[in-house]
Formats: sequence, C-alpha cells, structure tokens
Amino acid sequence: MTRFASRLPAAAGRPGAVLRHLRLVGLAALLFGCARAGAPPLPGDSVSQDGAVAVAPPRAPSIAPATEKAASRDARDVPPRGAIESRLFPAEVVMEHQVALGLDDKQRALIMGEVERAQSQMNKVRWDLERQREALAKLLDAEPVDETAALAVAKRLTDHEASIKAANLAMLLRVKNALTAPQKAKLATLR
Repeated sequence: MTRFASRLPAAAGRPGAVLRHLRLVGLAALLFGCARAGAPPLPGDSVSQDGAVAVAPPRAPSIAPATEKAASRDARDVPPRGAIESRLFPAEVVMEHQVALGLDDKQRALIMGEVERAQSQMNKVRWDLERQREALAKLLDAEPVDETAALAVAKRLTDHEASIKAANLAMLLRVKNALTAPQKAKLATLR
C-alpha cells in the first residue's frame, strides 16, 4: 500500500483534507519542476535563471510556417517580443548602439545610474527570493505538509517575483524616457 493510500482513512474524517493534500502535492511538483536547473521555463515563468524578467505573458504560438517566422526575425535569432517588450528598450541594446544613437554624457550617466540602481535592488530581492524558495522546500518535505504555512511562503515567493518584475519595468521606462524621439526611432530599427 502506498504512503498516500495509507493516509486516506485518517483523512476521510476531515472534509477536504484529501483535496488539500493533492493540491499541495501538485503545487510542490509544479514549483520543483520549475526550479529544476536546465529545464525550459513553463508558460508564465517570468524570472529566468540569469535574473532576466519578462514583463509580458508568453505569446501564443503562431500558425505561420516556420520559414516565415524565421525570416521575420533578425539574424541574431532574437525571440519575438510581446506587446510590452516591443515598446521598451533594454539597457544592453542602448549600450550596444550608444554611438549610433548619439547618446550625450547626461543620457549615458542617467541610464548607467538606472541600471546600477535596478541591479542593486533586484539582487536584494533575489536573495530574499532564494530564502523563500528554501523555506518552501523545507515545508514541503514535512509529513503532513502545513498547508497554511506553505501557501503563506508561496505568496511571499510570488510577491518577490512581482517586485523583481516591477523594478525591471521601472528601469526600462526610465531608459526609454531618457531617449529622444529620434533616438527611439533609430533604436527601433537597430534592434
């Protein structure tokens, strides 16, 4: 008899206990599956292994043939951008094209300052994020799992992910606002 099946008679007297247990097992499987190193991200994952954050949900697959998709992307094989990402400019792209854009010293200093501030803020949050992941893993190892505590830690985990997204979006907005209209137009063609 499996461990779970042996628990069923004891849980049968508590309404919803089996369902809660199954939900927690599902949550644990989902969280550990997403955290596996080297695994491709699931739809909806927003914080990648290197800390990059997607601010838009993943796009639905196109029904266009693969050759049309490949032809529409540039030579660097950049993945298609979402509605939000297509309107913003990553600091790395601005840095790569700073001479072509004609950035002045004030713009360069402002953008560098924003990048440094965002990285500092995100590093602090990532430390907390990892601490929450460890705490959730420890809670999920318990038998039985404390559902209330596990869900509270999972909430803090998603709150940290949301704050990383917000910090990244704020940086992207400030970078865009530092550019002139002609620089934005030129950058749109360069990326």
